[in-house]
Amino acid sequence: SNTAKTLATVANDLFDLVVQFKNCKPVSAMHSYKLLERVLKEQCNLNVSDDKRRVEVKKPKEIASDSLQNPSDPDAAYSGHKGQGYQLQLMETFTQTEDKQAKSKTLNLVTHVKVETACDSDAQALIPAIESTQKRDLAPDELQADALYGSDENDQTAKSMGVELVAPVMGKPEKKPMSLSEFKVTEHGHVLACPQGHKPVINKKKKTRFTQGFNCKTCEKCPLVNDCPVKPGKKYYYLRYDEKAMRLAKRRLKEQTSQFQDRYRWRAGIEATMSELDRRTGVKHLRVRGFKAVRFSATLKALGTNLFRAVAALAALHHDNTDNNGFKSALNHAICFIKEQIERVFRPLRSISNYIESLMSI
Repeated sequence: SNTAKTLATVANDLFDLVVQFKNCKPVSAMHSYKLLERVLKEQCNLNVSDDKRRVEVKKPKEIASDSLQNPSDPDAAYSGHKGQGYQLQLMETFTQTEDKQAKSKTLNLVTHVKVETACDSDAQALIPAIESTQKRDLAPDELQADALYGSDENDQTAKSMGVELVAPVMGKPEKKPMSLSEFKVTEHGHVLACPQGHKPVINKKKKTRFTQGFNCKTCEKCPLVNDCPVKPGKKYYYLRYDEKAMRLAKRRLKEQTSQFQDRYRWRAGIEATMSELDRRTGVKHLRVRGFKAVRFSATLKALGTNLFRAVAALAALHHDNTDNNGFKSALNHAICFIKEQIERVFRPLRSISNYIESLMSI
């Protein structure tokens, strides 16, 4: 109760401040004033009819996830799963081997890094990631991702781009004893036979929708008629579905096989990469604010992870060499590379600083 009263008081004070300085151009042009306006718009409702309660605080469900979370970082957003801040999209290579010695000598690198606000959808990040890697000739032939990325649209688009997406279907199927995946179908999507082996009498397709008609007498006597998705009609028992439903049904059926589970288990490796990024570089606790600064810092940390991995792989290859010349050489190359990148970023600032110093000396 105290929280509700405090929020109501703060909301009314906020409204008074915005109205008081609205016509004062020096104040209304300030960044802090614009933040006040943004909070009032995103988290409050104006009540013009009631003078006593001119402002009402919105319910949490009514507030958008991209609303202002922190005045010190206006770019940050909110996610019910991750909380306030930003999120990082990563893509990396992987090697399917159980041999630890061979695995230590294999170089797996991060090939795509993208920083997003916390409210951005993961489903919208897959195709841009593939496009980014294709531009740099790093596109994979096979891409493993979790269910959030495994929509039918992403699967079809990735296939058209020459990439096989290995990901579970999002959501759970309807709780029915029998599903569409149990019917025998052709490559074009038409049903050959039902789970009991009965063939349809008619096969029709209109654009992307299919209609399969079964004999009424056969379906009425079927012991599975109450559990079957086939429904009675005027002339036949009909099974209606579209191409997307058939594709999802086939994918769900494939997910239950041991071959898919053995193949998909390699996706868990990306979790180890995120842990490595956090443990070695502290990417989850950055000392910067603002989208551009966060993106710059997170990208350099991913680059550093690649350098760590490159040095470790070279050290494993030259493990038998007692003087570790290969390790020292790789470490020197990594240090020089980082130095070049830092100089490239700060070279314009240094030239500006020297120019200002020369003017001051004059």
